[in-house]
Amino acid sequence: MSGSEYTQVISRLIRDFETREMSHLHDLGERLAQSIISGHVVHVYDNGHMLNHELFNRAGGLALLAQLNITRPTITNIIVRRPSDTEPPSSLQDNHIDIALARFAIERSSMIPGDSLLIGSVSGRSPFIVELALQARQAGIHTIALTALRYTQSLPALHPTGKLLYQVADEMIDIQTEEGDASVHLDGLEEKIAPTSGIMATVAMWTLEVEIAQALLKKGVTPTVFRSVNYPDGPERLAAAHHRFAELGY
Repeated sequence: MSGSEYTQVISRLIRDFETREMSHLHDLGERLAQSIISGHVVHVYDNGHMLNHELFNRAGGLALLAQLNITRPTITNIIVRRPSDTEPPSSLQDNHIDIALARFAIERSSMIPGDSLLIGSVSGRSPFIVELALQARQAGIHTIALTALRYTQSLPALHPTGKLLYQVADEMIDIQTEEGDASVHLDGLEEKIAPTSGIMATVAMWTLEVEIAQALLKKGVTPTVFRSVNYPDGPERLAAAHHRFAELGY
């Protein structure tokens, strides 16, 4: 019954999420819908393991979400005949690079004051993630943390301010994951297996998309929704959806 234990955990987490977050997501959907009608954009940056592929250009998904991609610079310079005596960067140096990158990302992005940025991070503790939220708020961008409250509250912060993501964002969506993410203990394994954050983050975001779409429809605005490209007219419908969104912005 180990496999069914995982589905039971997920079912429990979804029930808890619905109880604790549904009213908030309804209100947030209303506010984001009004922002979209006013010409603003909802951006998503995810530091997790699923949303970067799940939310965008997906059948049944809204075209109006804008993906924010940020890639940490890496340097590779291996010379096999020359032994390396270079010290690896300290965590303090890494933090400095991450904080500078977050500032640069906000400055060079297409976000403007009044836009919204949803930042996904289960632990919400990395200096980069916290600085991204701080810089976005300073630029007049509404920030929403998608994080696991019980988990993040058990961890020490790494940002120089001593803050975690949920403490610096304008508001938070608690995805209700298991502490430490994994959920099922098996005899013979030291660590639990089967993480919960990917599924819960996905549940949270699709729920929010439904609320945004419903709020737009109530205001007389029909958002662009992608249809499966696998239907016979799929490629044409996808192209038409992209064209409609480019004209209307929703």
